[in-house]
Amino acid sequence: MIAELLADPLLRHVLVTLWLLPCAIQDWRTRHVSNWLTVPLFIIAWPVAILTGHLALTFAVFVGVYVATKVERRTGAADAKLMVGLAAFAPLALGIGTVLEIVVFTALRVRGRRDAAIPGALWLFVGCVLSIALCISNRSCSIL
Repeated sequence: MIAELLADPLLRHVLVTLWLLPCAIQDWRTRHVSNWLTVPLFIIAWPVAILTGHLALTFAVFVGVYVATKVERRTGAADAKLMVGLAAFAPLALGIGTVLEIVVFTALRVRGRRDAAIPGALWLFVGCVLSIALCISNRSCSIL
């Protein structure tokens, strides 16, 4: 039953987008996302990654964000857990959200705002919404 539900990429995108909505709202308001919102997604990501065939990507994202949090102290642990969840559920959304974060981060640095914190969960949520639009317009989420 669960494996059949997870076989539909559009459904996975919608589920993770709904999960990210309260994360994005909390991150926008406080620049912090509570563990009770991020840890369950991180834990669920691993069996989902196995069922969807995204285990290698999920592990690579886990290692990458772990290193990033150690190198750049401003990288949020919540963003890292959400990215691991996106790698398992919706890789396309992860890609779009990450590109959006990079663009915003770079724009802030170019403007000289080196200390500004960006709401990463918000940009990951926007990436999810855009990925759903792409999935619907292409009638498939098979891009990634």
